[in-house]
Amino acid sequence: MSLENQTEAGKTSNQSSKSSGTSRRRFLKTTAAVAAGTYFVGNHATKTGWATDFQTPVEQPGIAFIGCGIRFHTYHGSQALKFGPCVAVCDVDAVQLGRALQVCVDNHRANKRPLVIKAEENYQAVLDNKDVDVVVVGTVDHWHSKIVIDAMRAGKDVYCEKPVTLTIKEGQQILKVQQETGRTIQVGTQQRTEFGGRFAKAVAMMHDDRVGKSKLTTIAIGGSRTSGVLPECAPPNSLNWELWQGQCPEQPYRAKEEIVDTQGWGAGFPFSRAHRYYRWFYEYSGGKLTDWGAHHVDIAMWAHNKFGKDVGPIIIDPLEFNHPVEFVDGMPTSNDQFNCATSFKVQCTFGDGTIFMIRNTAPDKGMDNGIMFEGEKGRFVVNRGKLVGKPVEDLAKNPLDEKLLDDLYSFDYSAKKEDLKQGGFHMKDFMECCKEKRQPSSDMKTHHQMLNLCHAVNIAMRLGRTLTFDPQTETFGSDDQANSFIAREQRKGYEIGV
Repeated sequence: MSLENQTEAGKTSNQSSKSSGTSRRRFLKTTAAVAAGTYFVGNHATKTGWATDFQTPVEQPGIAFIGCGIRFHTYHGSQALKFGPCVAVCDVDAVQLGRALQVCVDNHRANKRPLVIKAEENYQAVLDNKDVDVVVVGTVDHWHSKIVIDAMRAGKDVYCEKPVTLTIKEGQQILKVQQETGRTIQVGTQQRTEFGGRFAKAVAMMHDDRVGKSKLTTIAIGGSRTSGVLPECAPPNSLNWELWQGQCPEQPYRAKEEIVDTQGWGAGFPFSRAHRYYRWFYEYSGGKLTDWGAHHVDIAMWAHNKFGKDVGPIIIDPLEFNHPVEFVDGMPTSNDQFNCATSFKVQCTFGDGTIFMIRNTAPDKGMDNGIMFEGEKGRFVVNRGKLVGKPVEDLAKNPLDEKLLDDLYSFDYSAKKEDLKQGGFHMKDFMECCKEKRQPSSDMKTHHQMLNLCHAVNIAMRLGRTLTFDPQTETFGSDDQANSFIAREQRKGYEIGV
């Protein structure tokens, strides 16, 4: 199957946007008989109270899931379906598609929703469906940008997992189309709104000068995996390997026979070029820099007020780094195994003197994952499990002004602070933003600014030398070799047409 002419949906984006509400109401009316009574009883809603503003059929968005792997099962499906029915599921792996379809059918049956759900291999069929109002994108990283752009042009609002972009240029293209269409994008950087609010509290502490003048911010994000040589073999019968590769150069499928990970994130799949392990190939992603880095670098930049202002050039110095294969001129010399950096220590110095040290691990700081803020008055650490340090202890006697937290969000913090303590608020924020026509807490513009730094760090490691990145021009100045990595040549038929 080909994705030729995928961007044709852009020609009717305004029409799609205007007609989506009417079309959804028609969908609900014609399928109401299937529901045998009330359209939405809301098991989830009655338990959490979150979906009280989405009780009636007209209020509920028609939801489509594009990419139905692990994030669908660990977050997207359970959270998004609290707010509306699933209209369609889409995946290029028939096994993942079938599993997701069953989850949605079970949810509809339990909540007395119509059992009318499309299952598609081609995402364009989903975008052409006028009953779809929002799309939740959980595909492999190299597909994110094109799907987000095509979805906006088709009149849809988008929730997309991080990292939204594969290159710096893709972020520029997304922002251009978002400005043209006015659609809402929520990025899946849940640390901004979930995990008990500890990351937001850390940001507010920095905005309140709780460590004094910053000396160093250490960001530990883990290292990429190693695989050894992956034998060339036939792809699984369920997987459309040609379509899965999308914009990337066509490569033979490679995988090991045995399954190494029997528990955890990658459990159940062998090392390969696809599924859970694609992230360790620069062709498809950015290793740990765009995995955990997209979470922790995001919080560090938020805490240091690096969004929405001229922060000056950033000097990126790869002090230490290791790749599992040799690189020449920034390109891996073999394609038979994982190639992203397995260990690294990269210093990023901003124009105002702020220093980020991005590392795979920081045993000298007593952490292997998290962010340590150090200043003249003290230091503290935040990660998904804790917020600790003397400045944190001092909050008992000198609490934060709630206005500091309110200033972080586009919603009223005081009215939502209890919701923020619960898992799933990130999806709730997205759904409410779609309804209220505002941009959410994890907006695309700041995600692009943050992810540019992650991309730039990867480029410095791939080239093996110090670079200077200018956030204003989003280039490496006159460094032609580094600038050649800002965009990539895209495979014919899968280009992003912006």
